Amino acid sequence: MGLSIHYSGYIRNKELIHQLIDEVKDISETLGWAPQIINDEEIKGISFAPKGSEPVFLTFNHDGRLLSPANILVKDIYDDVRFDKYLIFTTSTKTQYAGQEAHIAIIKLLKHISAKYLSRFELNDEGKYWETGDEKILLNQFKNYNAAIDSFCKIIEELPAVPGETAASLCDRLENILKEKFGEDH
Repeated sequence: MGLSIHYSGYIRNKELIHQLIDEVKDISETLGWAPQIINDEEIKGISFAPKGSEPVFLTFNHDGRLLSPANILVKDIYDDVRFDKYLIFTTSTKTQYAGQEAHIAIIKLLKHISAKYLSRFELNDEGKYWETGDEKILLNQFKNYNAAIDSFCKIIEELPAVPGETAASLCDRLENILKEKFGEDH
């Protein structure tokens, strides 16, 4: 749980990967985001992470398709049975704990990089900043996510212990409490 950015796409031309890496490296070093260059047999690219944020991956497979190294590690679960196999090509970054300013900076960088280097780029911003450019909407989204997390933590803290309860029955009880509090759709 936490406000996140989800994105996918392709590099326009595989020869642009080195240029993208160099540009993102310079930008992220300037912002103090400690870039990591990734160059192995399966993927090539760069990642960075503002303080409090999960890493942002601009890493590509041999076909020039964006994907996260983490998705390669768990690729066996993308088998059309448990998950849509194309989800391996959607990269997600939680910015909830990095804050609004970091979220805005990441979105602005992704807008720049996608326009310059990427094709068929799609981004879903749970903060709605990508779509609107409106900081007030983004702030409201952060407030909503923080309130949901705070409410969930309060429920957990106040959950009474039940002697002899199993982990499975605890999960069932918690699920019922959350459905009661937030409704079936949440």
